[in-house]
Formats: sequence, C-alpha cells, structure tokens
Amino acid sequence: MVRLMTEKKSDREDNEDIIEISVKDLDAQLPEASQIPAAGDILVIDHEDLADVDQRPLTEAPVSYRPLPGVDSRREAGKKSGVGGLLGSAILQMAAAGLVGGFLAWAIMEPFITDEGTAAELVAILLEMAGFGAVLGGMIGLALGSLEGIVTGAWEKAITGGGLGLLIGGGGGAVGGVAGQLTYGIFSGGGDVVSFSAIILQIVVRAFAWSLVGLFIGLGQGAMTRASQKIINGLLGGALGGFLGGLLFDPISLVFGGISLSLTGEVSGWLSRLVGMSVLGLCTGAAIGMVEEVRKEDWLTIVAGPLKGKQFIIYRSPTIIGSSPKADICLVKDPQVTAEHARIDRDRNRCVLLDLSAGQTAVNDQWVTRKQLRDGDYVTIGQTVLRYETRALQQLRG
Repeated sequence: MVRLMTEKKSDREDNEDIIEISVKDLDAQLPEASQIPAAGDILVIDHEDLADVDQRPLTEAPVSYRPLPGVDSRREAGKKSGVGGLLGSAILQMAAAGLVGGFLAWAIMEPFITDEGTAAELVAILLEMAGFGAVLGGMIGLALGSLEGIVTGAWEKAITGGGLGLLIGGGGGAVGGVAGQLTYGIFSGGGDVVSFSAIILQIVVRAFAWSLVGLFIGLGQGAMTRASQKIINGLLGGALGGFLGGLLFDPISLVFGGISLSLTGEVSGWLSRLVGMSVLGLCTGAAIGMVEEVRKEDWLTIVAGPLKGKQFIIYRSPTIIGSSPKADICLVKDPQVTAEHARIDRDRNRCVLLDLSAGQTAVNDQWVTRKQLRDGDYVTIGQTVLRYETRALQQLRG
C-alpha cells in the first residue's frame, strides 16, 4: 500500500491554504523494491504521466455566453432570439435570397421578352407562360434552396438544396404559369378589351397562379430535410408569399410603366418586370421565413463560435449535429467539430442530447453523454456554443 504524505508550508505570507506535494514527498513513501508486487499486479503512475493531462475546470463558463449575475437567462434568451432578433437574420436572409432569385429570372428572361405583345395562338401562349413561370419559380427555388449551405459554408449542401429548389420550383412555376393563363382566359371570355374589371380579374388570377408556384417553391425547401413540419411550413409560406407577390405584380407594372412613359415618352416594360419579378421573389422568401418563425417549436441559436447568430430549427428526430455536409445542423466552419458530433432525439415536448464524439460535448459547462435539454440550456460543441429554446415551455411560463 502506498500513502501520499503532504506538508503545509507555514512560512508563506499569502495563499495560506495551498498544499504542495513534491516528488521527494512521493519518493520517501515508496516501498522497498522487495515489497513491490510482480508486474501486472500494480499500476504505477508518476508525475511525468500527469504532464499532459487537461487541467481545464469543467465548471468555468466562457465569458462570451455566461449569463450575467442576477439576470434571468431565459428572459434574456427570448429577447435575443425572438421575432425581433430573427428579422435581422433568417427572415431577411430568405427575403434577400428570394429577391436575388427574382432578379436572376428577370436577367435570363428579359432578352427574350418584347413589348409588342404575345403570340395569338393558345398553345403558343401557354408555352410562353410555362417557360416564364418555370424560369421564375426555378430561380427563386434555387436561391432559397442553396441559402442554408451558403450561410454555413457547406457547399455540398448548397448544391443539393439549390438543385432540388431549381427542379421543384421550376416544375411548379411551369404548372402555375399555364394554370393562371387558362384561368384568366376562361373568366375573361378571351376578350381583348382593357377595362378596370379586366385588370382586377388579371390581378386576382395572377395572385392565385403565383400562390400555386409558391407552393412548389416551398415544397422544394422542405424536400431535402424530408421533415413534415418543414414541408408544411414551406407550403404555407410559399403559397402566402406567391399570392402577395402576384397581387403586387400588376400594380407594380402599372406604376413603373407610367414612370417609364413620363421619362421617355414611351412605355417600356423592362423596369416594371425587373421590379415585379424581384418583389415576387422577395415576398415568397420572406413569407416562408416568417411562417417558420411563427411555427417553430424547438430551436438552437449559436451564441459563440464561427456562425454566431445563426439559428437552427429542430425539425427531425434524430437531428444530427456535426461538420459533415449531410448533418442536419452543419458546423463545417468549426475545426473542432467531428463529422457526427452529437444527436438530438425529439419526442413531443422533450429533446434529448446524446454525445457521439467520445466525451467532447457539454451542457451548461458539464461534459455529458446523454442529457435532456431544458429551455435556456447552453450546449458546447467544439468552439461553438448554442442556446437551446423551446416554445412549449416558454408559453407555459407565460
């Protein structure tokens, strides 16, 4: 048996409670060689073996996210990541992506559009509207679908999401363009007389047609996750955004057509089409982002790390957190995060975090292997700190 003898230094003027153990103290207590059991019966650890041991305290919270004394961390978390905070990030990002998609669609289509009118034959008109809708829906879907990958730096995810958005949004755009044209032709009676009622009818029909396009664009946003809640959010937001954008399209054309006439003496549609298509994309993206904000139930917000401010809504069970582009919450910019670092299992109003990194995941500054998350908990993964929040418990607290 080996005993460790310590000695308190009485001649120190400060730090009176410090106890020092020297190697000599250890050597003095070692048994004689004849008393040491045979190899394999004893584990010997000397001071050199302890040189590389990580001495970081597990209870010390990084200053960057430690709640201030006397402050309700849950109340502060709600202030930072509620609707006001998100308007500066996710909703505006979706709106900006939709705006870019609408602009790209205009840039592609404008060289092929003339202001002399459209073809007279029904088939030609339908093909023209199908092509117009396909390009507009496809470009908006591409921009929105690639947004998540671009923001997180996961280019494989950006390409996959953008491709799905392009295909599904483009297909929906073609369907919506044809459906809108047929509906307008049926209710207008095919007449060429321009009247106030005809303009109102065109606005309403276009709004419903673009709500159909928005449905497909929103479907493309949820297709990659294969999460029912994400798909429903996309469908609702896409339909709402498409409808609003469709309502605004013709009034914008009238306003900017009048501006063009007053400045140049002739009506040129390029400016009105530019603004109208861009606004349609903006409305679609903003509406999808807003519906996601209103309907979110559990989410993580990065409060420290390379993606500070980024929010991830938990849609699936399990939700994988890691640096792999295939991870649901992709932290590819954090070099200390493994491909599949942690997992969240979601069951009704409960989320359970499981470590997949052999002890490199912490909750509230304590290393964990499995931990049920509570509203306001801080999850540390590599250099990234995420704050967990849940709508259900916040509503119960009132």
